[in-house]
Order: sequence, then C-alpha cells, then structure tokens
Amino acid sequence: MDVRKELFENQDLAYKEFHSKIVPDIDKEKIIGVRIPNLRKIGKCLESSDFAWDYYEEIMLHGFYIGYAKLEFEERLALLNDFVPKIDNWAVCDCVCSTLKFIKKHNADFFEYLKKYMYSENEFEQRFAIVCLMDYYIDDDYINLVIDYLKGINSSYYYVNMAAAWALSVAFVKYESKVMPLLENGVLTKEIHNMTISKIRDSLRVDKENKDYIKTLKR
Repeated sequence: MDVRKELFENQDLAYKEFHSKIVPDIDKEKIIGVRIPNLRKIGKCLESSDFAWDYYEEIMLHGFYIGYAKLEFEERLALLNDFVPKIDNWAVCDCVCSTLKFIKKHNADFFEYLKKYMYSENEFEQRFAIVCLMDYYIDDDYINLVIDYLKGINSSYYYVNMAAAWALSVAFVKYESKVMPLLENGVLTKEIHNMTISKIRDSLRVDKENKDYIKTLKR
C-alpha cells in the first residue's frame, strides 16, 4: 500500500479545516484531512510500519498499526518505544490508546511498561500513560493503584491535568467511594480538582444529586 497516496485519496478539505481548529497544536499544513473512521480502515489494512511520519495522519496510522496488526506483545512494545515520544497532540494520543486492545490480555506486564511514561516529564508521554490507565485499568484489580497515581500528579501541563481529571471522572462512575474523598479533602491540585468536578458534572452517568453536591466542592 502507498500509504500517503491512500491518505490523500481520502482527503476531506472541510474536515481538515474543522480538525485544525480542535487540534491547534499541529501545523495545519501537516494535516491532510482524513476522518477517523477512514483512518481506521486504512490502519487495519497496513502490512508493515515502514512508511513516513511526516503528516499527522501518518503518525496516527503508526499507532493504529501497533493496535491492529498481528504482532507479539514484545513487538508491540518495541514499536511503542518509537511511537510514544512522537505524540505531540491529544488526538493522536487518545485515538491510539483506545486502539491498543491487546493491553487487556497483558494488563500486569503493560502496567509495568507504563511506569516509564507515568512519571515522564514529557506532556504527551504522561498523557499517554493516563489515558491507557483510564481505558484499561479502571477495574477492581487496579483501581487503588490508579487512584494513588492520579492523586499524586502535580503538573503544569494542561493536557496532563485534563487527562487526570477525565480519568478521575470515569473512575467516579464506578468507584464513587474512592474518588469522592479526594474532592472532599482537597487532595488534588486545584487545577485537577476543578477540572474533575467539571468532567463529573458533564457526565451522563452521574445523577443530579451528586452533581449538585460536587458543585459545592469547587475551589
């Protein structure tokens, strides 16, 4: 497959304009304008990762390849070692994280692998770790480890703080008794605290009574 040719054949210039506004960190000229469903279709057809990294969509496809291709676990980790440092925006981070379904079969080993990103000083490496935790580790086996990690985040990076708040709001739905005390006791940084309240109040899975009470906890 000629990956770049395939991308330009799926170009949607109106979508390029729209997407460049919601992912403002990317040079607009590096966005081709391919909708995510079409990118996923291309990603599922890739036979190798031997193609360029120049465009936003090409970087996304490298991540999709890691998730979709038939690879051994160690092969996926080796590819992630190259891929994760190249993430420079929330969209690539979040879309690729949701594609790494193999994590479910390797939870313990991948949790250990994530630690180097959990404590990274790079904004999007840390966001990658947080979103993976949110997508694959909000369960009975890992919730305490996830909460302990999230409550210790003290970052100046917007996309790290927003990811932490997002993860906490997802955890709140299933583990209210573990997240509520963080808000009541002021454990989180002010930015993550208020972002978490906002995300919980936006959730359709939280009842009005809880939303009204949480609003009173804003700092």
